[in-house]
Amino acid sequence: MRTLIINTLILLSVFILSENCFANSQTQKQEKEKPIAEIRNENGKFTIYVDGKPFLLLGAQLWNSSAWAEYLPKIWPQLKELNCNTLEAPVYWQDIESEEGKFNFENLDSLIYGARKNGLKLTVLWFGSYKNGSMEYTPAWIRENQEQYPRMLNAAGEPVYVLSAISRNTIEADKNAFVEMMKHIREVDSAERTVIMVQPENEPGSLQTDRDYSEAANKLYFGNVPDELTKGLNKTSGTWDEVFGIEAAEAFNAYYIARFINEIAAAGKEVYPVPMYINVWTKENYFWRPGEYPSGGPTSNMIDIWKIAAPEMFTLALDIYHQNYIDFKELCKKYKRADNPLFLPEMGNGINFARYQFYALGDFDAIGIAPYGIDPFYIDPRENRTKQVLDSKFHPMAENYKMFGKISGKIMELQGTGNLKAAVEEHGLGEKLFHFDNYDLLLQFGFPNRDKKGQITGRVLIGQLSNDEFLIAGFDAKFVFRPKYKSGFSKAEYVLAEEGYYKNGEWHTQRLWNGDALYHSVLPPEGAVLRIKLKRIASSDKLQVAPNFEK
Repeated sequence: MRTLIINTLILLSVFILSENCFANSQTQKQEKEKPIAEIRNENGKFTIYVDGKPFLLLGAQLWNSSAWAEYLPKIWPQLKELNCNTLEAPVYWQDIESEEGKFNFENLDSLIYGARKNGLKLTVLWFGSYKNGSMEYTPAWIRENQEQYPRMLNAAGEPVYVLSAISRNTIEADKNAFVEMMKHIREVDSAERTVIMVQPENEPGSLQTDRDYSEAANKLYFGNVPDELTKGLNKTSGTWDEVFGIEAAEAFNAYYIARFINEIAAAGKEVYPVPMYINVWTKENYFWRPGEYPSGGPTSNMIDIWKIAAPEMFTLALDIYHQNYIDFKELCKKYKRADNPLFLPEMGNGINFARYQFYALGDFDAIGIAPYGIDPFYIDPRENRTKQVLDSKFHPMAENYKMFGKISGKIMELQGTGNLKAAVEEHGLGEKLFHFDNYDLLLQFGFPNRDKKGQITGRVLIGQLSNDEFLIAGFDAKFVFRPKYKSGFSKAEYVLAEEGYYKNGEWHTQRLWNGDALYHSVLPPEGAVLRIKLKRIASSDKLQVAPNFEK
């Protein structure tokens, strides 16, 4: 009996010791883990925090079908040349669950480990039930079983290439695959935090029909609009037609697709709570009607519905390819809201969109930007082979990213304060005048000369650091400071002009501008970041004349 008691006590001691060791190891593991990425809203100002620090997302998105293990080694050199800090890459439902219930994460691992090795963060784009208003990346076992996983029907009762958003079977199948993916990300990445955001689905909505006309959908459509929606929108109860009129079909689609995606995102967050967002195929294209663009997506006329039905999305992100700068700025205005930080996860390439990135960051406080289709390969005709180099269409953005990287912390600090502005050259717009507390600043473009292709390249960010101190960062522009009109001062004198960069919040001077550099005051084609301190010189007769802005 005595021996039994002793043995029992020994076993109990071993068990307690092992439990303490396990608890200590778990605590140490948690202490070593980096904080998970998050979106903070601090007094109405949104910021991404990565590894516990503010992070300006300078991204690049792959072509739709490029995220494959054997293909990725060709892409990493191009991303390095772009100077980006984040890769946005798709994960395909048809790949990870080609056979129902059996999961393969080889290509996802290649993305995570490859991004980590190359010093990049990763945003995962889930190509599940919805991809560009259709079901392109669903597994064969989903497509081939329309009875179990029904498609939307158009007004003629014909099935279209879009899964029904009200099918419980489809929701559960997509959710199950998404959750398995999130579990895997947690298992392989919770210590390193390479994955900073996830986009569940891609440009959702329905092409070929404005809504689902199936029998089950019609029953919902001809009933009353759910109370959460009418109350949230401050509308009177009624049917979809009564409440939304001409937009009823699109609103119906938006509500149920948003709920579909929100349920999937919520389940994924329970497993691994990284920030999630959804992107939009915009409707602002001439006379396009619902179904010609993805009906029911988070388009500008459906934002309020999505905000109610999909609260798990921290933002409705703007995919934008509009070449006209007026259209670009109008869309940014629509998507930058008090409840919706501006994020541009897809945008066009070339010098136009390189200029527009300055609008996004300087005038609309964008938390992130990324061009689409970063990985076309340049073919050198002299060598007749594919080179792993960045396509020339992205060179202006590579220059931008190199510059933004020098001042990203200061950009985020100035956003939302009213002290950060953008000056961008456009056709017919050769100069731009700004009024600050003590100074007027004129930016003039076309210096020294436009390039031989006739492109307009001027683009500048201006940050007011204090009453007499400014940050100017940009390309191909002349800057002229004058004291504020009628201030009693006649001249602005340069006290100090430094070219440099910020590192860990500290300014580092690379060289001083003086002599001819300040006489001409021109930001060069290769770009420059300047910190300028000024002094106002009083007019001897105390009279202020209109400033003479000479080119």
